[in-house]
Amino acid sequence: MHTSIVSTIDTRYGTYNSHAFSNGNTLPLTGAPFGMNYFAPQTSDQTGNWWFNPYEPVYQGIRLTHQPSPWLGDFSSLLLTPVTGELTRDSLFHRQSSYQLDQAVFRPDLLQLQSNRYRLISRLAPSRYGSSFEIASFANQPVGIVFYSSGKSIYRLLNPHQLLIQIFQVSACQSPDFCMYALLEFEEEITECYHLVKDRKIAKTEVVGEDLHLRINFSSTSIKGRLATSFISPEQAAFLLKDVPDFPQAQKQAESNWNQLLGRVQIRDKKTEDINFFYHCLYRCLLYPQTFYEPSPDGQAIHFDPISNQAKLGKFFTNNGYWDTFRSSYPLLSLIYPDYLEEFLHGILQHYRDTGFLPKWLSPDERGIMPGTLVDGVIADAACKGLVPDLMEDFLQAMIETSQKTDADQRYGRHGSQIYRQLNYLPLDFNESVSHSLDYAYSDWAISQVAEKLEQDQLAKQYAQMSLGYRQLFDSQTGLMRAKDRQKQFRADFSPLSWGRDYAECSALQATLSVFHDIDGLIELMGGKEAFTTYLIQLCNQEAFFSPEQYGYEIHEMSEMAQANLGQLAISNQPSFHIPYLFQWSTKPEYTSLLIHKIRQTAFKTGFQAYPGDEDNGSLSAWYIFSCLGFYPVCPGKADYQIGLPHFKEVDLLLADQHKLTISTPKSDANFQFVKQVSLDTQVIQTIKHDQLIKSNCLEFDLSILPSKEPYS
Repeated sequence: MHTSIVSTIDTRYGTYNSHAFSNGNTLPLTGAPFGMNYFAPQTSDQTGNWWFNPYEPVYQGIRLTHQPSPWLGDFSSLLLTPVTGELTRDSLFHRQSSYQLDQAVFRPDLLQLQSNRYRLISRLAPSRYGSSFEIASFANQPVGIVFYSSGKSIYRLLNPHQLLIQIFQVSACQSPDFCMYALLEFEEEITECYHLVKDRKIAKTEVVGEDLHLRINFSSTSIKGRLATSFISPEQAAFLLKDVPDFPQAQKQAESNWNQLLGRVQIRDKKTEDINFFYHCLYRCLLYPQTFYEPSPDGQAIHFDPISNQAKLGKFFTNNGYWDTFRSSYPLLSLIYPDYLEEFLHGILQHYRDTGFLPKWLSPDERGIMPGTLVDGVIADAACKGLVPDLMEDFLQAMIETSQKTDADQRYGRHGSQIYRQLNYLPLDFNESVSHSLDYAYSDWAISQVAEKLEQDQLAKQYAQMSLGYRQLFDSQTGLMRAKDRQKQFRADFSPLSWGRDYAECSALQATLSVFHDIDGLIELMGGKEAFTTYLIQLCNQEAFFSPEQYGYEIHEMSEMAQANLGQLAISNQPSFHIPYLFQWSTKPEYTSLLIHKIRQTAFKTGFQAYPGDEDNGSLSAWYIFSCLGFYPVCPGKADYQIGLPHFKEVDLLLADQHKLTISTPKSDANFQFVKQVSLDTQVIQTIKHDQLIKSNCLEFDLSILPSKEPYS
């Protein structure tokens, strides 16, 4: 057992990326679990949203960031650059400094950098709404800080100890007045404040403008500061600052908070490197969604609503794309962190109350990207596991309303909702129509599950029937899901290797299997178990060829699939997450174990190239975690798990009400690659039911060197 689990985590895993190829597309984020702000060094301002490179020992400052993904971009970011000596250029390039890689600390609870140029050590510890930091010169030089924010901002020196910054920079918020207030308070007195403009210094205590560089100086050779942010008002920022302790206490609290959450999983095994990677993945799952509400002085939860442009009551969370996270991240939260998930569910419902729609991709508000409304899967999964039962009536109403409408910009709700309800599929004149149709079918099933839970049987039956509409897109001649026009004719020009146009980030080969809710029905369409098994085997065995014509270029997901060398099993992206576990429905269930073992061994690794593709706010990390525990939720909304292949000898999960579940795998070394038998509290089982799992004491896997007997092989 680790004395401090968080101290083993290197936040740089998965951070070596480019526009063309992803090894995670993560950032080395220091922050509180599910915090409002995160902090990371910025190594360059010339590489767009890929502003950190772990191999470049140069940094331009510590960036306060809200960037969930380079594909979404940042909002309300602020760069803080500790400096000494004379500086007159308003250029990040001319301000940057090298730092000592071997002296740097990249942890969730602590960021520490040693600047070679300025001969400074900077330490930062996070809190939920801000941070505490210390900056010290080891050359006995007075310390300064240069602040930079792109876009419009306002800097006000309130007094010799406080600086207020108002940042209007956003990526795509619907509110023209959206801004963040950052209040900084220093123990030492600020002796000088000036605006850097080209090669001039302009002494000012208030500056308004675009792309501003502001420097404050101190007479001291070391300083201590605290920071808090609010999306509501300067008064709120001042109120939140009261709860930000000094650096030693902040770091101690952050370490404790992380260890408490990471410590809900305890691993006993000799695979030290794999254990460290597992906890890194768990850290990633505890970053998102991010807090977007604030406690008010009268004890209420309030948040900024970009639609009404005002503060409203209620909890709210952001930086989450449910197309990515409903599959693995939220089922993991429901198992190990149901207390946090209940908060997030309140936030999801709050979005509906604010906008009239359930969310799809929030950053900070609705971005309207990716197919479907797959937050429905999060809600159905919560319903079948008995979470927030008092909210389910409202959730059902929200799910139905969201399914039946969109807005003028098609940012919210279902694209083509009216024609979908007429045809029970989305026709090909809509982009990514097959992916949308399959996701809508799953969402209809999710609605039926919530209705059934609420004993609204007629409604449940209606939506369950609608959820079978996916069958209209199955082409029996090719054995694939294909786009149809409004006259119910398949698209004439078709290639199973073609990505895009009718499919989202995949081809027909992967999309055909996106029928989580009715796998038995899909097997029947394909011609039975033997045909289904053949399809899965051929998918894995064929070359990783693709046709990029519909995108116009090779998107990074294509490159990553080819690089993974797992055939058409594109484990690097969400549409393939469940595919290894589909062998559990085939005549070769043992192939699940083979694939899980191979993927864990080759696709995930410690280091800066950690992931086989975009990590996507915990979703790929959650896949890895489930695939180490030995089971996986193929269909969120069904309270069961498919059996996989556990990786560690013994794992303790601390579940709700402090109940401990031990996952025991005595034969956990690499030679044992197949499941011989699974038992729950000594009762032999073939499927893992959620309600039984969370009440049991021991889940035991007996592994074998070769495949054993049915039903495991």
